[in-house]
Amino acid sequence: MQSVSTNLNLQETRRHGSPDFPLEFNTDDTRDYYKNDINWHWHEEFELVYIIEGCVACHINQSVYELQPGEGIFINSSVLHRFTSEKYGIITNVIFLPAFLAAKESLIYRKYVMPLEKAEMPCIVLRKEEVWKKQMLSLLQELFSNLKTAEWNELSIRNQLSEIWLLMFLQLNSEQLAPKMVNGSAHSRKMLQAMIQYIQMHFERPITLADIAGAANISKNTALRYFQENIGISPVEYLMQYRLNNACKMLRETSEKITYIARCAGYDNVSYFNRIFKKYVGKTPSQYRAERSRE
Repeated sequence: MQSVSTNLNLQETRRHGSPDFPLEFNTDDTRDYYKNDINWHWHEEFELVYIIEGCVACHINQSVYELQPGEGIFINSSVLHRFTSEKYGIITNVIFLPAFLAAKESLIYRKYVMPLEKAEMPCIVLRKEEVWKKQMLSLLQELFSNLKTAEWNELSIRNQLSEIWLLMFLQLNSEQLAPKMVNGSAHSRKMLQAMIQYIQMHFERPITLADIAGAANISKNTALRYFQENIGISPVEYLMQYRLNNACKMLRETSEKITYIARCAGYDNVSYFNRIFKKYVGKTPSQYRAERSRE
C-alpha cells in the first residue's frame, strides 16, 4: 500500500524529476493507496492531471471536484490537495517546477509564469464543454503519449508543455490572476501545521482532542473547524489515519510482531487495533502482511 510521504507541514518530501530536468510523469491507481486515498500533500511544482479510468474526487483546500475519464485539472504551486475514489481511479499526471518553463530571472517567467504561480487561484478544472479546455485536454493526451515512449527528448517535452501553458495562460483574466492575499485562511493553515506536527510527533501515545487543540493554543471547537476547513476531516480522524498508515508501513517493511506494531501505532489493546485495522483497511493486519509479502 502506497502513501505520499510528507513532512510536518504536509509538504511532499519526494523530489520530482532531477535538478537538471525538474519534471516527472506518473500513472497512479487509487487502489494502491489506503482506502483509495492519495493523502493530503502539497509541493512547489505545478501539476497537470488527466483521468484515465474511474471517477476521482480532487480535493483542493476546502473544495471537491468530481472528475470523470477524459477530464483533468491544473493544480497551482504550493496548493494543498488530495485524490480519492469510491471504487477506483487511474490518473496520469505531470509535475514540474515553474523554472522548468523559464528561468526565474527571465522576461518569460515574469510575464507568463509568475502571475499564475503567485495567483490566489488554486486550480483550473478541465472539462470538454469549453473549447480551449477541450483543446488543452487533447494536448495533454499528446504530451502523456510522448512521455510514455522511450524515444521522447527533453526539448520536445518542454515545447509541448510550453504550448499547453500558453493556451491556458491566455485564457485567464485579471481577476483569476489576482495575487495571493494574507488572510484568515493563512492563520488557520499555520494552526493546522502546529496540530499536525503534534500528532506526528506523539501519535504512539494516547492523544485527546484537547491535546491536539492545545498544541496550537486554540479551543477544541476551533481545532475541529480548522481541520474541516483545510483538509475535510476531524483531528481524531487524521490521527487514526496517520496511525494506520504507519502500521501498514511497518507490516510491509518489518517482521515485527503485530502486538509490537499496534503499540508503535498508539494502540495498547491489540484486539482493538485489529478491529480498527480491519474496519478501515478491509482486512486484518495478518492478512494485509501476507498479501503484501506475495507482491
